[in-house]
Amino acid sequence: MNEKIYDVVICGGGLAGSTLARQLKLTMPELSVVVLDKDAYPLPEAAFKVGESSVYDGAYYFGQILQLEEYFEKEHLPKLGLRYFYGNTKGELHKRPEFGISDFPPKPGSYQIDRGKLENDLRLFNKEMGIEVLENCLVKDIDISENREQPHQIVYIQQDSKEYKTISARWVVDAMGRRRYIQKKLGLAKPNDPKFNAAWFRVKGRVDISDFVPRTEKEWHDRVPNNNRYYSTNHLCGRGYWVWLIPLATNHTSLGIVASEEFQPFSEFHTQELAFEWLERNEPVVAENLKGREVIDFKKMPRYSYSSTKVFSINRWGCVGEAAVFADPLYSPGSDLISYANTLQTHMIRLDREGKLTEEMVEEASNFYIGQNDGLSESIHNNYSYTDHGVVMGMKNIWNIAVGSSFVSPLVFNPEFLDPGKTPKTYVGVDHPAIQLDKRMEALLLEWRAKSLRRLDFGFLDYWKGLPFLMEIRQRNLKSNTTEQELIDDRIPNLDDCEALAISIFLLAVEDTMPEMLSKFPKSMWVNAWAIGLDPKKWESEGLFEPKTQPRDFSHIREPLRKCVQVKEPMLALAR
Repeated sequence: MNEKIYDVVICGGGLAGSTLARQLKLTMPELSVVVLDKDAYPLPEAAFKVGESSVYDGAYYFGQILQLEEYFEKEHLPKLGLRYFYGNTKGELHKRPEFGISDFPPKPGSYQIDRGKLENDLRLFNKEMGIEVLENCLVKDIDISENREQPHQIVYIQQDSKEYKTISARWVVDAMGRRRYIQKKLGLAKPNDPKFNAAWFRVKGRVDISDFVPRTEKEWHDRVPNNNRYYSTNHLCGRGYWVWLIPLATNHTSLGIVASEEFQPFSEFHTQELAFEWLERNEPVVAENLKGREVIDFKKMPRYSYSSTKVFSINRWGCVGEAAVFADPLYSPGSDLISYANTLQTHMIRLDREGKLTEEMVEEASNFYIGQNDGLSESIHNNYSYTDHGVVMGMKNIWNIAVGSSFVSPLVFNPEFLDPGKTPKTYVGVDHPAIQLDKRMEALLLEWRAKSLRRLDFGFLDYWKGLPFLMEIRQRNLKSNTTEQELIDDRIPNLDDCEALAISIFLLAVEDTMPEMLSKFPKSMWVNAWAIGLDPKKWESEGLFEPKTQPRDFSHIREPLRKCVQVKEPMLALAR
């Protein structure tokens, strides 16, 4: 029995656990923190874990909240955004609609992360800060005390000596990944979604998507100069699936297959041999470029998506990272979710030390975090029915960028407002018009895919250069040191922009599915965004022509969005 009672014991020293330990120590230097990890230093680099692709919220957390910006810029690769290639042209990548950016965006940027390297370095950084890291420790039991004055007991086995030991702490945090120890022990874990599966592997060397296209296709290469597509998280999307390619700073490349069971049965790619055969059938350009390369590892994750009924408790325990929830990885949300959970957990521990933590605050934090995961997963899972449709998926991505930047990112860039008790004032709840509008947009996109005549298309959609309003939304919201009132006030222009964007996307959907009905919508016509849909019989009854808001000019959104797509020749559209 270790007689010392720690303030916090973190079970698991992976990305979520190590970053939480660092955040706790930076926020409360006097805190006694110990990390129990089953692995020992050094961890293998490159062939280690998924989670290499970060996006802006998570990258801001790593760089600014954890004060690691200089480290990431030096030791990991910059990221040229998320990039998508839609449909399938039997290996002719340059003929697929491409959604991405041509230049690195202004700061804050994001990174491609070598997880093994990062976790090795975090372990050293944490030890230098005075955080205890106990290695080769496999947690066997967590005895949660119901008495707020009594510490929790954590039993672990020292794997090298086979000795059982016990450690005590006021707070215990489960960061042990998909083991989900606390949730399963307390019966809180929701079952995995059976419809979605993944398999992934890493290969030695640089797999550059620019090499997939002949140099004779000069226009294609010139639109993203210097072979910089390599630095994107590249997605090759077909019906019900997507394949990722992610570069790692250690000169390795990560590749994965993610698919809906409805369209791509897991039995067809759940082993390394089958996965390569699957690539030959579905993405031959990838298969061809993998020939002769050394495969370092192969892992699979059936039924990867899951949630929970509770992730934080007034009884002084919490779950972070994959020990809490796991969303669909299409938009690389893993580091974002880690930043939310760790920041909420840090605030709760601070409030507990100040004697201010209440059960209501903890419930708010838990519901916020679970709601983020569940809403994101539901939204992404809808995508798998139209991942092959460039225009529909492109509009979905634009919509998600606008809504996420407007109503979620501000809380990450101003994390004090994730403090339980303040969150309800700054976060939009389920009854907020933005959430209701998002649900309407989800339904519209599903309708669009089902009724599409594929009249509209695009070659390259650069969503920063081509859509200035998205950059304006980004600049308004992705900034720190914003006051609580400013966050509340910003909701007005944010909702205005999302409303105008919803109407603009609706008009494109009408043009693609029933162009003869466009005459009902004069160029400057303002409609009820909360009644958009593709059944003309319902337009009157659901109030489409009775706007809820004051009509206004939205040409700054409608016109650049319309310019991003082209009408295909009628015979070509019919052929498809």
